[in-house]
Amino acid sequence: MSHLSHYLTRFESGKFYHIYNRAIDRKLMFKSRSNYHYFMLLWKRYLEGYLDVVSYSLNANHYHFLVRVRYFSPEQLMGRTEHELIAGQFKIFFRTYALAFNKNHVRTGSLFEGPFKRVLVGDDYYLTYLIHYIHANPEKNHLCADFRTWDWSSYKYIVKPSESVVDRKFVLDWFGSLREFTQFHMKEDQDVDIRSFLSGDED
Repeated sequence: MSHLSHYLTRFESGKFYHIYNRAIDRKLMFKSRSNYHYFMLLWKRYLEGYLDVVSYSLNANHYHFLVRVRYFSPEQLMGRTEHELIAGQFKIFFRTYALAFNKNHVRTGSLFEGPFKRVLVGDDYYLTYLIHYIHANPEKNHLCADFRTWDWSSYKYIVKPSESVVDRKFVLDWFGSLREFTQFHMKEDQDVDIRSFLSGDED
């Protein structure tokens, strides 16, 4: 079970959060390449400009994002708190995807397993290992033989620059260089190092 705090954590500007959830009954929330594409298209539409993406992976029946909340002017907030602004954008994002997915695959009912979860990342060590954890997740879940080949994560966009939602410069500055980033991702035992930070229900 998830910690209750993972549903109640409030967003604040300048802070990092691990965003994750999965489809109900562990069923697929991505059934085709067009589903993956559309999910990321909606992310750009509803969340770009609100969050900086540090890493992400879309993994057949669940997703992971590591994000940093941006700073907002009073005009942007329009009387809302930072949390209300970000949570509202997420609500529109997930609702839009779920409605389109249901229509496309002729299904009804909830797509996601409850509200999305978010964990405040307040530790540099955790943030570093979480980037690797998210990138390695498709391989861990047997979606590919090597996570470096997975199309639906930020890893390839960091290694080779191209248009993406990920903040490549931040990630490379965080690790020190592209070489250090790729070398860190070659280590085999990183998954164990962040388990104490996770709730036990992660994929």
